[in-house]
Amino acid sequence: MNLSLDRINSMAPYQLIKLTDMTFRFVTDSGILYHIGFYQDTLFLKEGAYHFFIDNTGGEHGAHDSKIVDVVVAVLEEFFCQEPSVMLYICDPTDQRQAARNRLYHLWYHEYAMSHKMTLYSDSVEMDGVRYYAGILMRHDHPNHDDILVAYQRFLKLFPERYHVADK
Repeated sequence: MNLSLDRINSMAPYQLIKLTDMTFRFVTDSGILYHIGFYQDTLFLKEGAYHFFIDNTGGEHGAHDSKIVDVVVAVLEEFFCQEPSVMLYICDPTDQRQAARNRLYHLWYHEYAMSHKMTLYSDSVEMDGVRYYAGILMRHDHPNHDDILVAYQRFLKLFPERYHVADK
């Protein structure tokens, strides 16, 4: 899959720079650097599933910036215009802000995905005393919808065995 930088930049309020076929970077008005994109996730599905990420690489916290949501929406729109795919997310718990991140995914879903005939399934799993939030987003008409939902439920059950938090 190759996401179009031109299409994303035509919708995004910040200018993105393409790093790979599916990853980008941008700098906010506050000078904060973000990386955003997808990588193929074969733990969840053997093919057609991509893990979405947005990472403030410097760990800086600026004032609320509504333009970041618009960047996320532009990237998601381009992603879901491609072949039928599934977006997986796991909220990073390393700074104990995973619940806030999960709320952001729900906000993005309500602002973008519902109007584009998307379905969000989300849940949480407790592991070693830490709550992990995860979810999948796919089109309502995905040809493998039911099989993907079964795979997601299996993924959640196997999550404690397969997922390990990387040290930052």
